[in-house]
Amino acid sequence: MPIEMNSRIVRVEGLQTAVIDDEIVILNLQTNNYVALDEVGRRIWDLLESPWRVADLCRQLSQEFEASPEQIMADVLPFLGELTSENLAYEVAA
Repeated sequence: MPIEMNSRIVRVEGLQTAVIDDEIVILNLQTNNYVALDEVGRRIWDLLESPWRVADLCRQLSQEFEASPEQIMADVLPFLGELTSENLAYEVAA
């Protein structure tokens, strides 16, 4: 199911992570893959500790990173799609 602006997303609990400078590395034991997230990806990961509606997440990131909501949305939707396809995050019921 595609991620939409009204989707509520939360990260999977219990994954192994390591912080390196401004980045975070996540070990997905299900796939035995490492995923490295840059500063913005790390901020999204931190926020997703609790469920966020995608539109609210984009609004928050737009304020923090001083980017247009349209640019944030264009970047965040595919990123969240990748997190969910890698089983690092999932959509929760409203």
